[in-house]
Amino acid sequence: MSEFEEAKDRITSYPLASIEDVWVEYDKSSDTLHILFGKEEAEESILVDDNIIINVSKGRIIGITITEFKRRYIES
Repeated sequence: MSEFEEAKDRITSYPLASIEDVWVEYDKSSDTLHILFGKEEAEESILVDDNIIINVSKGRIIGITITEFKRRYIES
């Protein structure tokens, strides 16, 4: 099993921290999209695919970061 497959399997066991506190931020200068589920600091960041990072704290997903977002997903 590849490193990415292991990460994807592991991340499916984590629930979202809070759907009520979700917000989205886009940083144009770095072309990075952040989807945040609370204000906690990440204890762990898991690379699950090229340019997709899942941030975890206390066993819950607190954020998803997608780098090169516009270039990869909007302009393709």
